Amino acid sequence: MSNLVLVVTVKTQPGVAETLMPAMLENAAQSAQEETCYQFDVIVSQDDENTFIFYEVYKDEQALAEHRKTPHFLNYWNLMQELGDRVERSAQLYDKLS
Repeated sequence: MSNLVLVVTVKTQPGVAETLMPAMLENAAQSAQEETCYQFDVIVSQDDENTFIFYEVYKDEQALAEHRKTPHFLNYWNLMQELGDRVERSAQLYDKLS
């Protein structure tokens, strides 16, 4: 079975990234400690300091489902909800081939 890759794009309005950044980075750091999360990178665009990509690799769909129950993910997710339309988020799932 191939690993599951989640690629998330987060775009914030100017000034919002400073509020969201600590939760994004904490989520990534804590997620990388999860046994079934193999990689979690937060990447910022060189052209737009308000555009981020999360590159996440999980063992499988169950691992991603468990990740979404963790306190660090919920902290990030709840902050995203509080920020409302000042943040845009899109996500795509992929199967890792190599």
